[in-house]
Amino acid sequence: MQLAKSYNEQQILETVRVIHRNLALIVAILLLTGQLSIVGVFVSPRGFRFTLAGPITGLGRIQSKTGNVAVNLIISFLNIIIAKLLILDQFNVSGSVLTPDGFTINVGGPIMGLSRVTARIPDFNNYLDNFDKLVCKFFGFDPHVVKKYRKR
Repeated sequence: MQLAKSYNEQQILETVRVIHRNLALIVAILLLTGQLSIVGVFVSPRGFRFTLAGPITGLGRIQSKTGNVAVNLIISFLNIIIAKLLILDQFNVSGSVLTPDGFTINVGGPIMGLSRVTARIPDFNNYLDNFDKLVCKFFGFDPHVVKKYRKR
């Protein structure tokens, strides 16, 4: 790993971990302030993810269509539980989905059957080598010539 060799790998991984943790805390705060709310659940073979959206993501806050107070309390209760799990580091942000109206944030964790999000450093040079091989094969270039003139 070129990137890991030029920097302290542990320091980079710790920085990525802190960013993930801070993102979870920010989402928890947005849940507690009503800027985000549960809008759905993703079900996959590996587990469940809660989908969050709200005014801050370009989508409206979910509420009962009939104005039923009990339904609105259940939604608020779920938001508080999700925020608590994010604060306790039992949940983490697992992704985001772009929609025509905005975006949603997915959260989940081991208690929902998902593996914990872990910090890692991608091996960009390996991806670049694979890209070079693909381009050479597609366009019929000699890989040795491409390698000779490529800047790293």
